[in-house]
Amino acid sequence: MSTHSNEPRKCSACLHVFEHSRYLTCSLCGQHYDIDCVGVSEQRFFSTLTGDHRTQWKCASCKSRQPRTDNTETPVRSGEGGVTVRRGASRPPVLEMELDESLIEPGQETPEVKQPDGAVVLASFQALVAEWKRFSEAIRADVRSMRDEVREDLRALRGEMRELAGLVRRCEGRVDVVEERLETLEREASGNNVAVGARIDAVEARMEAAERRRAEAGPDDAEGLRRTVEELKLELNERDQEALLADLEIGQLPEQKGENVVHSVIVLATRLGVPLEERDVVFAERVGAPPAEAGGRARRVVVRLARRHLRDELLRAARVRRGAAAEGGGRVFVNERLTRSNRQLFHRVREECRRLLWRYAWTRRGRIFARKSDGAQVYQLRSSGDLERVFGPAAV
Repeated sequence: MSTHSNEPRKCSACLHVFEHSRYLTCSLCGQHYDIDCVGVSEQRFFSTLTGDHRTQWKCASCKSRQPRTDNTETPVRSGEGGVTVRRGASRPPVLEMELDESLIEPGQETPEVKQPDGAVVLASFQALVAEWKRFSEAIRADVRSMRDEVREDLRALRGEMRELAGLVRRCEGRVDVVEERLETLEREASGNNVAVGARIDAVEARMEAAERRRAEAGPDDAEGLRRTVEELKLELNERDQEALLADLEIGQLPEQKGENVVHSVIVLATRLGVPLEERDVVFAERVGAPPAEAGGRARRVVVRLARRHLRDELLRAARVRRGAAAEGGGRVFVNERLTRSNRQLFHRVREECRRLLWRYAWTRRGRIFARKSDGAQVYQLRSSGDLERVFGPAAV
């Protein structure tokens, strides 16, 4: 059966429309077949198959309907290799192969084994098996690649987990160290508070006793009692000053609304070359009334550090870099924190030094000192009476 002349020609096996002339037409049914579907190579198609071969070519379906040439009425006949096969018995496909003589190249010897009628089906099956093997190999290669990638990812994940576990252990160790330091500081602070409280109680008791003696004494003992009270006041002031030995006072540090004073102190310490952490600062706050208007004079900052040697190191750095610059460019001054009495006394000492052209006035561990020039005698001032003794009766 031939196709209509106006319809496009298709392969009866794969049903693809021919876009080339590499096909064969069955001489019996008129069906068209692509050379790939019937197992004919392109080289054989153009070089071996002549016009007669092509016109006489028959498809496998038509050849299967042609009568066989052997004597099927013979009850017993000899098969290939001397094997006796009865009539109607099934034979292995390999032994029934029948060769299509139209596909044999001239000069090529015909093999003794006959090619079966389903040779095309066998070739297609073999091609399918080969394609399945290639597909299986590709799948195995992809699976091996994915397996290797998953293994590499698992190794990297294990490494990251080990690093994370090490980091957690280090953090736990640091937290333990910080907790131990806090406990130590609490014990020291508690002990210092108890000692300072006991000393203050003793001084107050002595002051009460002195006041009672003054009330009971006559005019001759009034001066002695006054001196005793002054000495007690000085002693109490020194005890208060000892409680501030870990404190600093920072002047002219720029003030901003909503600022973090601790952070500002840490930044200033870094500029002075003394790195601090938040755990090194017990507290930092501004004292005094806030400026009346924006841009006014900044309030002073009082800071208490966790360890006294940090305070001493920061003071030394500030003295080396006198008038250190803050972020805004202004000058910042770092000094010891003094009690109110010592701060007033130190102010009067500096005024007298400027009046009398003395060169030096300073504090060390809460004590006030003054010296006229290099190599001159150093004076310690504890009270207003020392001002008159050192600078003369005209001292303010």
